[in-house]
Amino acid sequence: MTLTPSQKNTLRSTSLFSDLSEESYLRVIKKSRVVSLLTAQQLFEQGQPVSDFFFLLEGQLKLTRLSPEGGEKVIEIINSGNSFAEAAVFGKFSGYPVNCFAICDSLLFKINATTYINELRSSIDSCFAVMGRLSLRTHSLLSEVDRLTLHNATHRLGVYLLDGIEAETGRIEIELIAPKHVIASRLSIKPETLSRTFKRLVESEQININEKHIVILDLRAFRKFITLG
Repeated sequence: MTLTPSQKNTLRSTSLFSDLSEESYLRVIKKSRVVSLLTAQQLFEQGQPVSDFFFLLEGQLKLTRLSPEGGEKVIEIINSGNSFAEAAVFGKFSGYPVNCFAICDSLLFKINATTYINELRSSIDSCFAVMGRLSLRTHSLLSEVDRLTLHNATHRLGVYLLDGIEAETGRIEIELIAPKHVIASRLSIKPETLSRTFKRLVESEQININEKHIVILDLRAFRKFITLG
């Protein structure tokens, strides 16, 4: 599938590509392709040889691992506009450390790892840009570990709902694309605990719920509420 001009502009503006020369960028694009996934379709499985990394154009994905008991643990939820699996490429993993499934119909860019790395070798600035991006990802994951080990369910859910929201005050509506059992797994809580936490937020007049739509009634009050737990 060929990239549209709008999709090319989106990719070009990301940190993965913004520091590449135009010639390098076009060579990477030429060796990569667009992939569409249906809901619940698997992109790659844990242990599969690493050959590509990805940029999600539309939709939502989940990265999972199997627990020793055979249950699914959601490691990360990928939203549109984000790349993933770079660490598996640059860390020279023999196989992907997680499984990847589409939460809903999704469109993504499959980037050939060998071509991309060869282009980075020709540009020190590009290498440092990518290193900086991966460092930020590592910092984010460490912060996530802190949230999941040091905070209660209300705080975890609140931080999840606020992800990507930059406003400080006002009324905000959020659409939950991921099913609630996926969100519960991502937050390392049981589905019934998630339901109770949503109920508590409603009863405390922090949010309203209309099917998949969550309305945060007052951002400033909500941030204070989840901090106090």
